[in-house]
Amino acid sequence: MATHRVAPEPRYEATVGSVAAAAVVVLAVTAALLGAWLRTDPWAQGDPTRGLQQLDLLYLDEPAPRYEELGLVRGRPALLLVCSACPRPAVDAQVVFSSDPAVARDYGLLTADGRVGPGYALINERGRVRYRTFDADAAAHAAEIAVLLAAMVPS
Repeated sequence: MATHRVAPEPRYEATVGSVAAAAVVVLAVTAALLGAWLRTDPWAQGDPTRGLQQLDLLYLDEPAPRYEELGLVRGRPALLLVCSACPRPAVDAQVVFSSDPAVARDYGLLTADGRVGPGYALINERGRVRYRTFDADAAAHAAEIAVLLAAMVPS
């Protein structure tokens, strides 16, 4: 009776050195591609509004409820502060205050237990809500609000 020998399959053994070398190559290529991307126009260094546009932090695009009723005028960005008593942030925009629960509800700034804000909504020059958030001290965050407002201005 004849026996057939089956040749063993070749073994591929990765050494620590070969794995480390491959990892270094992958990291170097990734770093080079990232560096090239960061030098492109969409990621212009020193311009925080570019980053906001890329990350789409201005995540809303819906009609602003009660726009005319709030006294807002198209053509200029607006900041709607929804609170009962809060200081005005120093920003270059139309600023309107409201403590009306109906306005808070319409802008998504009424809590489940019926509390009005505190928070704010950013409305672009065309009367569209682009951002809203609960914020207990919007005046202290005027610089951040200014960056968001600047990101809404068409370039």
